[in-house]
Formats: sequence, C-alpha cells, structure tokens
Amino acid sequence: MPTGWKYWGNSILLKTSIGDSGPISLPEPYTWTWAGPEEIDFLDRHPEATSPTAYARRAARGDRCLCIKQGSDVVGYQWAKLTAGCVLCGFGPLMEITLLPLKPGQAFSYDVYTYEKYRGRGVGTMLKNLLYQALREEGKKEVLALVSPDNHASLRLQLRLGAQPQRMVYSYRIRSWSKTILGPEEDRRLIEWLQQFKPSLAPGLSRSNLARRNKA
Repeated sequence: MPTGWKYWGNSILLKTSIGDSGPISLPEPYTWTWAGPEEIDFLDRHPEATSPTAYARRAARGDRCLCIKQGSDVVGYQWAKLTAGCVLCGFGPLMEITLLPLKPGQAFSYDVYTYEKYRGRGVGTMLKNLLYQALREEGKKEVLALVSPDNHASLRLQLRLGAQPQRMVYSYRIRSWSKTILGPEEDRRLIEWLQQFKPSLAPGLSRSNLARRNKA
C-alpha cells in the first residue's frame, strides 16, 4: 500500500478478447462521448475525484477517457491507454509504475468509476461494453487490465464480460525506484483463489487451462 514515497501491492492481470458483438445502445437519458476539456474539468473538480488534476495530466499525455453522461453531468467514466500498462496511472511520474508495453491490437483499460448517486444502474457494464465497442472499431482486439484481488466488484464485472486471468503482478516503488514482477504462468495461488472467489464466473480454471490462455 502507498505510504509517502513507498508503494507495494499486487494485482491480477486480465485479458479480454473483444469480438464483434454489435452496436451498444444506451437507455435514455444517457449519452456517451470521449472526454474533452469540459468532461475532464468535471472529473477534476468533482468531490469524488481520487486525485484532482490527475485526469488533466492523463488527457494531456494522450490517455483517453470514455464518459457516460446525463445532460451535462458525467455519470461514470473509463480510462484507456494505447502505449503501455501501468499501476497508479496518472498520479505523476514519481508515483506511476510502468507495467508492460502493449502489442499492436492491444489497449490497456484502467480506472472505471461510477459516481455514487448513479450506482446500481448497470453503468459499469455499459462503460465496459462501450469501451470495447469503440476500441474494436479502431482495430483493437484485446484489452488488458489490472484489478486488485480485494476489488471484488471490479473482478466480478471483468469476469462476467469475458476477461481471462493471466498472472499475478507484484509492484513496488521506493522513491524514484520502481519494479513490477510478473507471477508464473501456472500460478497455483491465483487459480485456487479465483475458484474460491466465484466458481460460476470462472468455470474450468485449472493450471493447464490458465497456461493455454496465457500462451494464446
């Protein structure tokens, strides 16, 4: 966990293959858009902002944010990178930890968030499906993501939409030094944990199945 200039944590690396599922329609009164200056300013100024000004830094370097809106208000958002995966994305160069470069046809999604008063309406699912649709139309075939093992809501959403667990990722930072370590392909701890977490959302997980998915 972050403590001043120190950080350590672990995450599950997930991969989603985004096949053609047809256009996604939103129920009224929602609309969606890629964030522009107006939406970025809304995110930075919102009381629920995890790190005010982080959103503007992300946009300035080329990260993209898909927003669902109701009128002029942002209901929820989902960020994506097209260059590399990262931990603590957008929290500044002294905190951010680079994970791995992306291959052609891949994108990295992070920080999917629904504002509190709009929760319980399926916004997270809509955000994910819209992002997959938009990236697929741009030629992307796979979306990678990191999710903390403690973030059960995000894990359920990712697994329900077809994400496949790849490996555990261990991340460390001490001042200007940082390191990410990928766990083994046949990670017994990861398999057992996922089976206990939600067997119905991760059917057939075994060491051999996980290894085949990692090599695909």
